[in-house]
Amino acid sequence: MRPYSVRMVPETQPENSPQHLLQKWIGDLPYQLLLLEKALLPEDFPFDYSPKSLDALEARLLEHYDSIQDPGKRTEFMESAMAYLGEVLLGIAGGAWGWNTRPVDDLPGQPVVWPDRELELSPVAPMLLISYALRVRTGIAFAEEVERLRQAVTARQHAVPGWEPVKEHTPHVDPRAPLPEDPALTAWLAERRETLSAWAENAFGGAWRWNFHPDTLDWLEAVVRQRFATVDEFDASRDEPFVQGACWYTGEVIRRNKGAVWQYIPFDPDAGSGTPGSRESVWTDVPFVDQPDKRVGGAAIPLGCLRELLLEEEVDGKREDRLRDVLFWFRPSSYAHVGALLQRMGMVSREKVDSVLAEYADFAHNELTPHEVPDTLEAFGVAISAHGDDVDDLEESYTGILEDAAALTDGAVTITDVRLREDEEYGEVLEFARNGVVVTQPTEHQSDDYLDHAAIVEFISHVDPDPGDDTRRFYWVRFVRLRDANYESYFVLATPEQATVLEKELGLELR
Repeated sequence: MRPYSVRMVPETQPENSPQHLLQKWIGDLPYQLLLLEKALLPEDFPFDYSPKSLDALEARLLEHYDSIQDPGKRTEFMESAMAYLGEVLLGIAGGAWGWNTRPVDDLPGQPVVWPDRELELSPVAPMLLISYALRVRTGIAFAEEVERLRQAVTARQHAVPGWEPVKEHTPHVDPRAPLPEDPALTAWLAERRETLSAWAENAFGGAWRWNFHPDTLDWLEAVVRQRFATVDEFDASRDEPFVQGACWYTGEVIRRNKGAVWQYIPFDPDAGSGTPGSRESVWTDVPFVDQPDKRVGGAAIPLGCLRELLLEEEVDGKREDRLRDVLFWFRPSSYAHVGALLQRMGMVSREKVDSVLAEYADFAHNELTPHEVPDTLEAFGVAISAHGDDVDDLEESYTGILEDAAALTDGAVTITDVRLREDEEYGEVLEFARNGVVVTQPTEHQSDDYLDHAAIVEFISHVDPDPGDDTRRFYWVRFVRLRDANYESYFVLATPEQATVLEKELGLELR
């Protein structure tokens, strides 16, 4: 199942005009890049838009391009490679996509990359560069172009200290900040959460596991198909509680597993025809989930995804797509993504982000499962964890947790004299001094090898900085636990505003 629509930008220029062709090329870039990543390149390809990744792309082209017999598939591979190559070059030299009107074979021109105008360089045609690489077969054609652009940037920086090339934003490819949450969306989300139990009882007789696991979309799909025989029946019920609840749950599974945000674009009478906000756009006046802060992030309208279930035709007696397939088009979080978000909110410095990404360079751009996301918060120094497996010594483990938490408060809280002792009333308590004041927390251990995580959730608040001086506090991080998930407990130190962003954009639940 593809997202409800790949493109949000209408075509408004005359057909085959340079403006129209450029607009169409830029509008198709997200699809071309996703196709390259998801279908045309192997899973181990370093799809991080780095100059080094072009070495692997060129090698792949040299190995496979000439062996592709189908002309359509050759064109598909060429255009997707052009899209990736161009975006990487723009990341080095800045600038924007343009269109060269000189015909090439039977094509009315071709897309080109215009470097930052301050560099005073001619445009680079990705298609011609790829053709050159395939002809000379040195394996370093892309690297040579990268070096040429880098030398031009360096020369400009020597002439103008502090200068940096500026890349024009490529819509739906380059990350951007999410839209401000519309009041209509806030109210809709609140209503869905408040009516969740009643919705589950009505829809499933209460027999529902609310863990937001991708597998639960199969259950939801089955019920949708049972309830509605036709699209017309579905459309007639689109505003009813069952359909609206199904929309919310579908979006929440996407959000919590892939790190997406709910968005809403209200009707705007001044919006151009076909643009988001206009009556003609499917993105107007409907909640959708989006990944604006990720490069080539996914976007989908849950209402449309559910409706499409009733439009699909069977092939050989089987339905080709399932509701859960929408997850395929969403990009999971990565160390690089989490680091950029934390830096954007001022939770960590750029130097901290750079040092962590350098330490984890081999997988800084790898996909993270939901339970690995809070682990990255700890790696960036804004969270702590409590071990979920067996520990060697309970008292030492509690001491380490409390001291690690206190270290995040920048000296606002100190923890001393930690001990686990017997207690007449509770049987056993954890005792420690917070800034010299003794605190006790009842604990219960079924074994001497495992921490009492319920107790940790309660006593971690004693390490919060004093609210009059610092609004940050420790939040217990909840996340979707897949089959391979660990059993650690994580606690992030954040302000209420930062916690809201972490929840919305990383698919977490903070308590």
